[in-house]
Amino acid sequence: MILKDELAVAIAVVGTMVGAGFASGQELVQFFVMLGSEAPAAVMLMGTLLILAASQVRRLALKWRTNSYRDFLVVLLGKWEKPADMVTGAFLFGGLAIMLAGSGAVVKEHFGLAPLTGIIACGVLAFLASLGKGHGFLLLNALMVPVMMVIIIVAALIAVFSQPGPFHVSPPASPGGLISSNWILNACLYVTYNMAGVAVLLTSLPASRKGVLGAGVGGLFLGGLAYLLVKALRGLSPAGLQAELPLLYLVSGLQPGLVHLYALALWLAVVTTAASNLYGLATRLGQIPALPTWRAALLMLILALPVATCGFINLVSWIYPFFGYIGLFLLLLALVCRL
Repeated sequence: MILKDELAVAIAVVGTMVGAGFASGQELVQFFVMLGSEAPAAVMLMGTLLILAASQVRRLALKWRTNSYRDFLVVLLGKWEKPADMVTGAFLFGGLAIMLAGSGAVVKEHFGLAPLTGIIACGVLAFLASLGKGHGFLLLNALMVPVMMVIIIVAALIAVFSQPGPFHVSPPASPGGLISSNWILNACLYVTYNMAGVAVLLTSLPASRKGVLGAGVGGLFLGGLAYLLVKALRGLSPAGLQAELPLLYLVSGLQPGLVHLYALALWLAVVTTAASNLYGLATRLGQIPALPTWRAALLMLILALPVATCGFINLVSWIYPFFGYIGLFLLLLALVCRL
């Protein structure tokens, strides 16, 4: 039972991080591929930091018996909890909007449907997963994440073995939005903004789930998968690097028969991360009197719809690094408060 619980937490961590930005390759291109020869070091540093951060957050959540990320922030930051709570909520809301936008981009580019179709479908599944005090979310991940991972890994391996040679790529002229060109800073930014969603998950799950080992295993798997995907993306043409869904672009050129499966995996990744963000928001807002969890989830979805129309690439290049910088500040603040 203990191993089963740890595995469930590991799968949930993977499902939380492998969203539209990760599975589409858009995040990896902007944060790592553009670094060229420094990309491997950046990804390895990111993976190491992610393992340490995820396992430590879950350990502290169990120690402090938290029921939501607000409970965690109260102990961690003291009087700075309210600003940090607002920032975390804003990030989750921005992440939810990005996932909805990613769903719209997938159904438009691959299936030729109106983006609103993908946005609504993703929203409905995320809403259903946000119910049931975490059980719905864990069930969604248990069903979707293994299928998603198998497809993504197969596609990445095909891409890697189709492009033998040293790790190198000609980077774009400059990073987009607020993304840095320094490999150490990029690795730290990537971890801090991703840990917002992961921390919400790890501080909201019931204590009976344990999960310290599972959180670390989830981080290890994500670091390895990121390295594999970045290596697969190294040979993209300039047009591919600027595509809205770079990995789907890459797969369509190497293995056209795999495109439909990869599009499915990408959409599943979008849904699991959207569900994680919505679950975190609904859990937090559900602590407000007269605002039950299901109403909070529905309200957040309605408010996120207009933001999702701003464009997938724009949202990734601005929202994620912005909250990455804020995450670095909060991390330093937490260290000062704990000293």
